Amino acid sequence: MPLKHAFKNDWLALSVLLIVIFIWDVSDLDVALEHWYGNAQGFALRNHALLQYWFHDFAQNILRALFLLCVVMVFYPLSFFKRLAKPERVHLVLATLLALISVLVVKRISQTSCPWSLIEFGGLARYVPYWQWGVPDGGGGHCFPGGHSSSGFAFVAAAFWLRSLSKQLAVLVWLTASATGLMLGWVQQMRGAHFFSHTMWAWVLCYGVGMAYFYSVQWFRARKNPT
Repeated sequence: MPLKHAFKNDWLALSVLLIVIFIWDVSDLDVALEHWYGNAQGFALRNHALLQYWFHDFAQNILRALFLLCVVMVFYPLSFFKRLAKPERVHLVLATLLALISVLVVKRISQTSCPWSLIEFGGLARYVPYWQWGVPDGGGGHCFPGGHSSSGFAFVAAAFWLRSLSKQLAVLVWLTASATGLMLGWVQQMRGAHFFSHTMWAWVLCYGVGMAYFYSVQWFRARKNPT
């Protein structure tokens, strides 16, 4: 697929995600959805063993191990990864890492608190939409976007670098990473750790950073070698 055509498709997918977020935000459904799982006494599933251990701690360790496996395969590629040039394997790892870092940076500077910190869910903070930057809500903050879901979404950025190996594999990784991130985000919603918008923005950041990194590298390569 020509690079310009691929860029148009990628930009279209990113635009669709942004439109979905915009519609969700104007519908003001974040808090309403969270009321499915919590009330003034808090969230009944916050410390549920299945969600906290298996779908949070254990799932995160599995994804960390997968990332480390990708790092190892930069130097010792297995199976079909041997067909992927070493520079592409390096970029795959860097893209995934940059996606994770982007979420952590935004999360670090955000003053948005988690749902379980809100007054209506037994906490002390008042609800302030995440887009009102610089407006404290009285809580601990640092809860936007979804950090746990980004463990899955980060591999969306890796999918760009698999296209030269197999377009079908790249699509499969993109879909699997997206589904994993959405599932982990849903788990955190049930526990009261995040709103749906937090999960969606983690998705957008990982996809956007991965896309920007991929096409930046292609642009520099084209500048270096016009032929």
